[in-house]
Amino acid sequence: MNIGLDIGYSAVKAISGNRRVTFPSVTGTPDKARFSLTESASIVLAEPSHVLVGAGAVQQSRHLTRREDRGWTDSQEWYLLALAAFTELTNASVELTVITGLPVAFYNDKEQVLATLAGTHTATREGRNRQTFTVTNARVIPQPFGALLAAALGKSGNVIDNALADGDVGVIDVGGKTTNLLSVSELSEIGRETSSVSVGAWGVARAVRVYLADKCPDLEVRDHQLMQAITTRAIKYFGEPVDLGPVVDAALAPMAEQVIAEATQLWNGAAGLDAILVTGGGALLIGDYIRRHFPHARVVEQPVWANAEGFYRFAQYLAGQ
Repeated sequence: MNIGLDIGYSAVKAISGNRRVTFPSVTGTPDKARFSLTESASIVLAEPSHVLVGAGAVQQSRHLTRREDRGWTDSQEWYLLALAAFTELTNASVELTVITGLPVAFYNDKEQVLATLAGTHTATREGRNRQTFTVTNARVIPQPFGALLAAALGKSGNVIDNALADGDVGVIDVGGKTTNLLSVSELSEIGRETSSVSVGAWGVARAVRVYLADKCPDLEVRDHQLMQAITTRAIKYFGEPVDLGPVVDAALAPMAEQVIAEATQLWNGAAGLDAILVTGGGALLIGDYIRRHFPHARVVEQPVWANAEGFYRFAQYLAGQ
């Protein structure tokens, strides 16, 4: 079974075949509703740790764990998120090929991630039999590379866009905490033109949280609920909608300017690139700013999923070799 696995600070995305799953990158205490008229879709792991994962944790857990530091890929939380993704994709015990990614600034940690993924893992979800996952092949690639592979490769791993596969391409991957800038020539990274900027969607979230603390002092919002409010540019306060558009726009403009300035300097104006691909959840927020500055830039199809899709297609490519 081939899996493309993208574990970001904000959300986990995983793809295998036609199956796609996503959930917030959060674990929490296993507190659950004592009564509900709707069937729960919560991810509840009983083994190797008893935790709620994802949206169920955001909604129900008294205590949440969500990390944003470099060391989290070596943490129990990261490992539990990976296992939860595997259980979401299948309820069987299977052998896996897993392709995942790391931010360009942390790519030297790939051996640590490979060590975490390698071998046999067991997991038990409430209401299910124990599952065994044996990872027989794992690769870690720079995260933004996934978006390029999603655009250049077909679902079976074959090249479908020769211009991207053979050309000089820049990728701007706007994440929650960082924005990765990747330069690629003929599907090989150009290290001296690859970097990251310490800005992302969570910076916008902080600005909105300050605004809400002043305008809606009785409102308590968890991080992932806040990101949803930023996407819709509205939130309800005592049942009435609050327009977040102006404060979101005010926070986005300087963020976009910083990303554009870094890309312009790193890529010598970017005129020599054949294309610039904009991806990540933040692409939906600042994609228009980037396109106005770089005429050959475009937001990739389904930017939130692009990295995971590219990882999966790379797994398919490896399987066909």
